[in-house]
Amino acid sequence: MKAIFSKLRPSKRLVVILAAAFAVSAASGGAAVYVGRDKIAARLSEPSASGLECTTLRTLKLDHRGQRWIRMHVKTDRAGGPDRVRTALRVVGALAKKERADLYQVVVLDAAGPQERAAVRGAAVGAEVLFAPGPQSVKGMDEPFRASYNDGTANPDGMFHGRVMSLGLDEVRAIMANMDDHSPCIDPAAAEAEGAGASEASEHPVETAEGHGGH
Repeated sequence: MKAIFSKLRPSKRLVVILAAAFAVSAASGGAAVYVGRDKIAARLSEPSASGLECTTLRTLKLDHRGQRWIRMHVKTDRAGGPDRVRTALRVVGALAKKERADLYQVVVLDAAGPQERAAVRGAAVGAEVLFAPGPQSVKGMDEPFRASYNDGTANPDGMFHGRVMSLGLDEVRAIMANMDDHSPCIDPAAAEAEGAGASEASEHPVETAEGHGGH
């Protein structure tokens, strides 16, 4: 029996080679795990191609010298500048599909920002997009889009104190072409109105001809 085991005992050189091979295999396997984790983390940290969820604060429909202008103020919660401007571009696209106008304006505020219409200016503006389907007819619009965002983060009062970064038309087109979501912002006022209408309908059901024997 001892003779059999002595014949099967590997040489020291073979042991060293096998140990080195296992070490390389384990290291490469561990590296693969970490690379996979890094890729997942990077993917999760990538900004959404269509921006973020937002809430409509107000929508203003104006008659400006015979033109129809629609201005919308929306809010996002602690969003970065690129996400804010992507959100504004998505919302302006959804708005243009829903209603016709000569000029659309979407202003993105922070969730902690001002509520009053007069205060929506300066440092309160986290991003802004202007869209004119026919720019030649709107004064000050040389191109269909004007898009910009503040690269700072909002302070506790929802104000931005960074630099204002403007996007070129090619950048705007690339962003919009890459979008996989075209939904508008959540509109609490519209949801409340729909809920009130449904409640009123249930309290006062419509009587049909069938309910009176067909007469």
